[in-house]
Amino acid sequence: MTVDLLYMELHTDEWFLGTYYTFSEQDLEVIHKRRREENLLGFAVQLAVLRYPGWSYTHLKSIPKTVIQYIAQQINVPATVIHSYGQRENTLWDDLKEIRKVYGYKEFTNREYRQLSKHLTPLALENGETMFLLNACIEFLRQNKIIS
Repeated sequence: MTVDLLYMELHTDEWFLGTYYTFSEQDLEVIHKRRREENLLGFAVQLAVLRYPGWSYTHLKSIPKTVIQYIAQQINVPATVIHSYGQRENTLWDDLKEIRKVYGYKEFTNREYRQLSKHLTPLALENGETMFLLNACIEFLRQNKIIS
């Protein structure tokens, strides 16, 4: 399995779904500000995958049906409407912009690059193993809500 597939794979077991893709009341209020079913579900999926595994919706090649169904159940829309989400590209970017604003996600800029480098340098001196550093990098970005 390649590194990109390893870190972009979404787990579908019950524990992962419940732990990473269950929305709070506040989340549901934000999600339900959308009018159309496909936008409700698309926004919710985009929020969920940003939280875990930490990738933006546009970077994922596919999202398992079980993940979409689990999210759709929570907001009472059919899972099939996801195919209509994002037909207008601005919708994807507008939703991502709102998620950044509401939930405090930051873009990966030079400032974040320096923070990440400062975090990884001592770790690299202790353990130069690629997978260790990749895990540390992804965890740092996830914890600090840094996205591209």
